[in-house]
Amino acid sequence: MLRRALIVFALTAAHAGPAAAEKISAEDVQKIAAEAYVYGLPQVIFYGQRWIVTQDDRADNAAYAGINRFSHTRKKMGPDVPDPALSATTLEGAAVLDLRKEPMVLEIPEIVGRYFNAQCMDQYGHHYFQVGNQFNGTKARAYLLLPVGYAGKVPRDFATTDVIPSPSNTGYCRVRLAVMTGTDEEMARISGLQDQITLTPLNKWLVNNHKGVPQKKAKAIRGAYEPYARLTEIARQQVKKQTAADFFTILNLVLNDPSMTVREDSIAEAKMIKRLARIGIGSGQDFEWSQLDPARQQALNAGFQAGVAAVQRALTDNVVNMNGWKAVRNSGKVKTPWLARAMMTHAAWGEPDRNVPRTSAVLTIDADNVPLDGKNAYTLTVKLDNLPPVTEFWSISIQNQDGSFVRNDLDRYAINSFMLTQKQLHIENGRLVIYLQRQKPADPNQLKNWLPAPNGPFRLRATFYGPKWALVDGSYKMPRPVK
Repeated sequence: MLRRALIVFALTAAHAGPAAAEKISAEDVQKIAAEAYVYGLPQVIFYGQRWIVTQDDRADNAAYAGINRFSHTRKKMGPDVPDPALSATTLEGAAVLDLRKEPMVLEIPEIVGRYFNAQCMDQYGHHYFQVGNQFNGTKARAYLLLPVGYAGKVPRDFATTDVIPSPSNTGYCRVRLAVMTGTDEEMARISGLQDQITLTPLNKWLVNNHKGVPQKKAKAIRGAYEPYARLTEIARQQVKKQTAADFFTILNLVLNDPSMTVREDSIAEAKMIKRLARIGIGSGQDFEWSQLDPARQQALNAGFQAGVAAVQRALTDNVVNMNGWKAVRNSGKVKTPWLARAMMTHAAWGEPDRNVPRTSAVLTIDADNVPLDGKNAYTLTVKLDNLPPVTEFWSISIQNQDGSFVRNDLDRYAINSFMLTQKQLHIENGRLVIYLQRQKPADPNQLKNWLPAPNGPFRLRATFYGPKWALVDGSYKMPRPVK
């Protein structure tokens, strides 16, 4: 009887609502709330991004694909694609995984003579799967993504290296293919490759003669995840727009989502979940912001603001400075160091958790440490004997302050190494001089190297594919624009 009573007590405590946390002090609420932001930012942002891909089926949402199905961008990046994580030199595809029913087969065709990369991450931002031409070659491959604790049969077709146990039953996969010329013919070729990148339930793959189902033929299955009304307003700039009420409400949804597998083997995770239960957030909890008394809301909001400040400080403290260009120091240690993974989420959600396939740096000031502004004209000089050290390619794009491309008459948003090797750019005395200005140059050689600047403040973003170590530790000195 005693054992039964203890079990009943434990179950009751585990499913207690907000009232169970009423006696906690405002100081403790604030402290736990600050920790909660750092701990939960990746999962909360994942929840919003998953909503965009799997539940926001409005006609104007090109990213909608449903679950377990790729949606690809099929035109060059520009002002019509307002996502600062996207590149002007790649085409990208994305899919949200839900592995609760069965394994999924990810197929990638043979891709020769073109950079490509495919990666999958869990809701914490940990990339557990990464393949591409710089990792495992260019031949066609099929990968089997297994649910957590899968005990079913694995078909004999798959090499052991291509069977991937997922750490969570949800995930986000992204595929990138390089755009080398941007001609209509090349874009059509890339589109053809995208059509061959498939994500197929294992049973359908077996029935389909061990082949993936083309995504255009796969039905879009809308996600059935618990909705949150304000995602319509905040999901596309969630870090910037969400309030304390939004954050803690979504965090409670995350911890009650059966597809988001909690790391049960982490002592730190278990301790954090216990601390969250003290403020009424966790599995079985019914967190309702509007039902909280003003003092509790105030304490949660103060903790939220403290968490935001902690992540922003971490970004400042963990920046690699390459002659004024700022890149996030990315160690890949995101499993338990929550501040590291929150920092990466804040900087660029969905990017690799290690600077292996690519890294980026942003510049907002000129050679005189004055903010870049379209009212001025600049030159950016790159020496051919000191190009950015990469194994693949590099790209320098121009964006407004929020990271979007701004429409221009030339329809050009980046200068890249493909243009250099294809002799599209003017070279003189071993130097590439890029002209950053609003006015169209009269000189035809300058026009070749013109990167149109937007009106008002702007920034430069350099992206390095296959970066060498000098781009990771900051020892390579990127040039700065001269007015």
